[in-house]
Amino acid sequence: MSRPTGAVRHMVFCRFRADVTPARRLAFFEQIRRLTEVPGIAFTNFQCGPNVSPEGYGMNFADGFMMDFESGAACFAYLAHPTHQAIGARLLEALDGGAQGLLVFDIDLETYEKPSGKTRPVLHQYRHAGASGAAQSHD
Repeated sequence: MSRPTGAVRHMVFCRFRADVTPARRLAFFEQIRRLTEVPGIAFTNFQCGPNVSPEGYGMNFADGFMMDFESGAACFAYLAHPTHQAIGARLLEALDGGAQGLLVFDIDLETYEKPSGKTRPVLHQYRHAGASGAAQSHD
């Protein structure tokens, strides 16, 4: 894997044990959100919640969170910080199968070109493609 060249979106998907209540799940996410109060940890755009996708490809990862770091170095500082490590260890104990109940995915936000703002029309064309698989114009 390559090192990120710019901002990083850090996404974490969790498969909690059945005995872990929704309140306890939210408590974990709140502890993670509050890590921004710890000197040496800096992230923005923290979001968390249950998987609401209707597609059915969530592989039983029912909860997750994400945050943005201004650089790969900021993300790595977060990952190595002892407070993050301690919360992460407690989180793993609450997951179904420990580390098997965790999926971490980091995206280098500078690697790919940003969408042009025409994502919806292109998606609409893709969904209504003909038998050949080519997108058709609906003008």
